[in-house]
Amino acid sequence: MPPPTFSRILTPKPRGHGRHKIVIGKDTRLSGYMLENAISSGILSMGVDVLFIGPLPTPGVAYVTRSLRADAGIVITASHNPYADNGIKFFRADGYKLDDKIEASIENLVFSGEIENIRPTAEEIGKAVRIADALGRYIEFAKAGFPRRMTLEGMRVIVDCANGAAYKATPCVLRELGAEVIVVGDTPNGKNINKDCGSMHPQHLYQLVREFRADVGIAHDGDADRVLMCDETGGLVDGDDIMAIAALEMLAQGTLPNETLVSTVMSNAGLDAAIKRPAAKLSAPTWATKT
Repeated sequence: MPPPTFSRILTPKPRGHGRHKIVIGKDTRLSGYMLENAISSGILSMGVDVLFIGPLPTPGVAYVTRSLRADAGIVITASHNPYADNGIKFFRADGYKLDDKIEASIENLVFSGEIENIRPTAEEIGKAVRIADALGRYIEFAKAGFPRRMTLEGMRVIVDCANGAAYKATPCVLRELGAEVIVVGDTPNGKNINKDCGSMHPQHLYQLVREFRADVGIAHDGDADRVLMCDETGGLVDGDDIMAIAALEMLAQGTLPNETLVSTVMSNAGLDAAIKRPAAKLSAPTWATKT
């Protein structure tokens, strides 16, 4: 039996008759350029095309992977860590995390040495292209999640982008929805990602909200897969608070699917209590914990 191909491991059921393709995005770290070239060279050497989309939030890379009908997506980022660190996250064709089984198959292909027997040559190697509208695609997708009957006009928002991947996307989305946006942490230089800014240092956000009399403050981490917020008083609104606010509002409106709120294992019992007590008069949601 011939060894499994790299492409077939990524996509057991081909998405089309053309060549397989993988999206590569990144945050703003200096090392991202080096790793982007190294990773793309390896992928191209396996006969798979590469689609470069540049700096984009991790959720944006997941979305663009699905939007471009790619076979997989890669984001080069170390999230909230200092600029000297870096890492790699993989997504399936549907934008979700790569299955453990697929990861194990890829590792076995590499560590067993079988990969050397299936490496293509000449016209069979892949080609790389840059996708110019990846940011625009993600911005439109993010805006589509905001109700059309509503607007942010009249609101003043402070956004701290952590000098990271959201330094263009988040301010643009908020402005196009009508908000007055004051942005900090939007001048990445490769070394200042997460440095004294963003969700790792929210105290700066609190001060700015009070100073500019803003309605809300938003702080991302380096790859913008997390967010902290504060209210008009500069008070912290963390992930549990955001989930509770959204769940109770949706429950009251009857729009919470299956009356269920799913959290991570990092959420504490306070979220459970905050949901169940006020919701008792309505219809208490099912509680589920996602690992």
